[in-house]
Amino acid sequence: MNAYRRREVAVPDPRAYVAGWVPSPHGEVEARALLDLLWLVAPRERRVLILVGEGEQVSEIARSLGLPVGTAFSRLRRGRSRLAAVLKRWRRFR
Repeated sequence: MNAYRRREVAVPDPRAYVAGWVPSPHGEVEARALLDLLWLVAPRERRVLILVGEGEQVSEIARSLGLPVGTAFSRLRRGRSRLAAVLKRWRRFR
């Protein structure tokens, strides 16, 4: 690993969160499909999306990943836009 790379924090597999209670009979299927689509987002952006989804503040995420706050916000914004594009394509073929 090169010296210039920042320390990355491992994020658990997001599919593990689906096993619990779901609000509708179709909710689990939709949640699993969404989590499968989340894997199409770049890993750096996915980490930030998952941690924000867990309720973490972006400043805390930046600190835990060893990133500047602006970089964490950029990854969040980029991740949201890429996930929206993936969802748009998925809905079209569904």
